[in-house]
Amino acid sequence: MDFSNLFKNQPKVVQLLKNSHEKDRFVHTYLFSGTKGSLKMDAALYFASLILCQNGGACGTCEGCKRLNRFVHPRLFMLSPEGETIKKEQIEYLEHEFSLTTEGKRVFIIKDIDKTTLAGANSLLKFLESLDDLSYGVLLTENLYQVLPTIRSRSAVVSFQPIDSSIVKEALLQRGIQEEQALLISKLTNNLSEGLELSKNPIFPQMVELVKKLGLEMETEEPKMYLTFIENGSFLTKLDKTYHGYFLDLFIQFQNDKIKYLYYMKEDIVFQDILDHSTLMLSKEQEIKILDILLTFRQRLKTNVQLDLMYSEMFVKIGKV
Repeated sequence: MDFSNLFKNQPKVVQLLKNSHEKDRFVHTYLFSGTKGSLKMDAALYFASLILCQNGGACGTCEGCKRLNRFVHPRLFMLSPEGETIKKEQIEYLEHEFSLTTEGKRVFIIKDIDKTTLAGANSLLKFLESLDDLSYGVLLTENLYQVLPTIRSRSAVVSFQPIDSSIVKEALLQRGIQEEQALLISKLTNNLSEGLELSKNPIFPQMVELVKKLGLEMETEEPKMYLTFIENGSFLTKLDKTYHGYFLDLFIQFQNDKIKYLYYMKEDIVFQDILDHSTLMLSKEQEIKILDILLTFRQRLKTNVQLDLMYSEMFVKIGKV
């Protein structure tokens, strides 16, 4: 696996892991905390490579490293949420696997540990307390303080710096992505792999066009935003929450751009071209209130909501501003 991006963007984390490896001072459970796209999974795999490499640490050429690269190493175990949560049964499976006799070291990686159910968290605590000298693990989170304090206290917390969005933008531009699209994607994610996937996804330009229509519809004398959403946004109904998150993030970006435009702060506007050719009828105060509504519903999306009702309520509130 190529860790050059990790080495470049998270040098302090890499040095910490290297030093611990060289001094044989790894703790048995790490909690990697950082924003989305801050290369936490890359670092977790680098950690696993240091431990499971047959040539002394992340050589990239031994059979162990090659298996890690293909995610088929028999002593690497990875868990992520099933649906919205990590369940007790998933932790019990991990606990069972680590209870089996083995001669070598083993590593587990659990993504989004903050999404563990209460029963799952209790099982995890029991599992962490039972780890032997050959067992190591990494817990990943974007929301450190949503992780139970008892789990945090049993882990060595490692903080990751956010990746500069300009790195993603420049990488996308170098791959021939148009500037507006590259800039938009870099606002949505600082994960280059995720950004490249978005740039190739035909759904992405549809979401951008829908956001532009809705953003300008609210500027008309008699806005019919929900009708516009129903007529042009049917493609969203078939998509999971990740895409609804992208959609709302794009909407928030457009609304932010309108406010900057009204305040003549035009140096960092993504939707510059369409705003230059549009008339904004709402006041600055109204635009700010709408932004607050969008931010509130973006947060609500993280809960177990019925999407149709959520959008209906959101557009009603916007229409009353």
